[in-house]
Amino acid sequence: MTTTPDLLQAALAVATALVYVGAAARQLLTLDGRRHRAPWDVTALALLAVSCHLAIFAIDLQKGVLDLGFYKISSLIFLIMGVISVVSLLVRPLQMVIIATFPFSALAVLVSAFAPPTGQPLAGLESGLLAHIVSSLLAFGVLTLTSLQGALLSVQTQRLRSHNTRGIVRLLPALDTMGQMFFELLAAGVLWLTVAVVSGGLFVDDLLGQQLVHKTVLTTLSWLLLTLTLAVHWQRGLRISTALSLVFLGYGLMAIGFFGSKLVVELLL
Repeated sequence: MTTTPDLLQAALAVATALVYVGAAARQLLTLDGRRHRAPWDVTALALLAVSCHLAIFAIDLQKGVLDLGFYKISSLIFLIMGVISVVSLLVRPLQMVIIATFPFSALAVLVSAFAPPTGQPLAGLESGLLAHIVSSLLAFGVLTLTSLQGALLSVQTQRLRSHNTRGIVRLLPALDTMGQMFFELLAAGVLWLTVAVVSGGLFVDDLLGQQLVHKTVLTTLSWLLLTLTLAVHWQRGLRISTALSLVFLGYGLMAIGFFGSKLVVELLL
């Protein structure tokens, strides 16, 4: 039998998905690369979508457990990305990023609400382990946004080199602004990934055990690669193409470590 919170979550999930799509569509219709901030109605819709998404997560927390199944954790990561995007919209022109991410946020909310549960909900987590989980999710969310920003920057750079200023290039902010936002997101992502790696070493038992060794190795390699990229950029600068390649590789390693085992264990097996 469906409980009241489940019915409320289902209704909120549908409403949240509609607002996410509405915000992305409205931004697409008003997209202008010369704007330094999103229109007020886009920001309002984005804020409403994220608020509804937060309400869904709050209902989950009231059950006294933390569900980190594949679908739930995907929805939670998109929530984190949504919160960061809304805050960033107030000071940075990240409009293209929300056009790319909000439709997937809508899909993640719906799948999380209506798909069968996967994984085992966790209860009674110690504060240290909870800090590791939160910092890991924040790192993954921020670095996903970094990679999306990097993809846009890569397209923009290639188009400008070929003297093609039509299409998407006209809708993007200036190249210097795009690069600055990319490295700002990278710095924030590396910071949270550092917290995740340190807290994992302190509070997670058996990091090199059979269940966690691949995640530990891949995440550590990712952290080393992303940290090195950022350090070299700060010290002497990097060609943007080199920085993008290194970040894409580092993010790929982290994504495989973060989601690879969950995908295999919870969905394929």
